[in-house]
Amino acid sequence: MVALSLIFFLGKDEKVDICKIDQNRIEDFDIILSKGQSAQSKIIRLLNLSTKDYSHIGIIYKEKGKVFVLHATPDGTKSNGIRYDDLETFINLSQVCDFIILRGRNLSLESRNKLWNEYVRYRNFSAPFDFDFDNLENAKIYCSELVWLIYKSAELFETRDFNIEKPIYPSYFLRVKNLDRIDRSNNLVNQLFSPIR
Repeated sequence: MVALSLIFFLGKDEKVDICKIDQNRIEDFDIILSKGQSAQSKIIRLLNLSTKDYSHIGIIYKEKGKVFVLHATPDGTKSNGIRYDDLETFINLSQVCDFIILRGRNLSLESRNKLWNEYVRYRNFSAPFDFDFDNLENAKIYCSELVWLIYKSAELFETRDFNIEKPIYPSYFLRVKNLDRIDRSNNLVNQLFSPIR
């Protein structure tokens, strides 16, 4: 068992090459799920009892031709775990070896305006990282909670999409009905998952 744990923690996959990502295919408010190789990413995957699961999540926004990701991580400061990083920093932070993009289905102008307001509010919000993974208290925030709060406040998620009494793992977003998977060539990948109970 110890040997398997060592192999898991010491083994490395190839890191995503930022130069190979077509950033023109990424849209504002896309959700990015990543699979990292840092120790904390591997611990999160172990907590979810999966070595293949996504360990981090954030929301994308483009500014001045660059892609940025709003996310919450223990790599922030002690008083603020919410970070606004360019895509390359986001990938390097957890040594990302794989990622997937989710996109809100048929986002109206009104929905986009609500998302923008919430995005800006949380980008300017200071909150330490939530090591308790408590969705009912938002003075501290973890990555999935941040994405959930922004989309919920913009009225794009329903409470029944998640069991908020338990930690929300990034992979749970793959089951939300009004989010579509976008593959790396920007094609829609049908999503037929049911909400988390």
